[in-house]
Amino acid sequence: MRRVAEVIYVVPEEREAYMNAHLNPSERVAQILWIHGIRNQCFYALNDVLLLCFEYVGKHFYEDMAAIAAYPEMKDYLVQTRRRDVPADQQLTTNWWAPLKRLGSTLTESPMPDDEDEGFTLEEQYRSMISGEMVQNIAATNDISFDEDDWSESIHI
Repeated sequence: MRRVAEVIYVVPEEREAYMNAHLNPSERVAQILWIHGIRNQCFYALNDVLLLCFEYVGKHFYEDMAAIAAYPEMKDYLVQTRRRDVPADQQLTTNWWAPLKRLGSTLTESPMPDDEDEGFTLEEQYRSMISGEMVQNIAATNDISFDEDDWSESIHI
């Protein structure tokens, strides 16, 4: 499995339709993405910029991405222009996308000790927290790091 992230800019007048199409893809679009190894798409927003993250489970990434782009159904679904191909003075009036460079990853294995006789371990505390036992508001379980006040109350990692 390979994680992929992209920054996407969609002009304000088209952003709502873009997000609606991507958060509720047609059955055919979903099938095309699935056939070509796209899984677990997530979208995030920061001001006017969108972040798309997904997992790729295939073996031939570039071939699959080219195949997705070749379907007629995908022409209006995908942002076609890369940021590098848009002049700087047109970047706020043109839809574009740019890949993000992966810098590394951490916590790929549990750092918890194997001693199970410690009582309520940090891992057990963590598991009870993410299971919702410590959360009063159900909305908080879906978006735990965001608040409307520029993240002032959130955890920064």
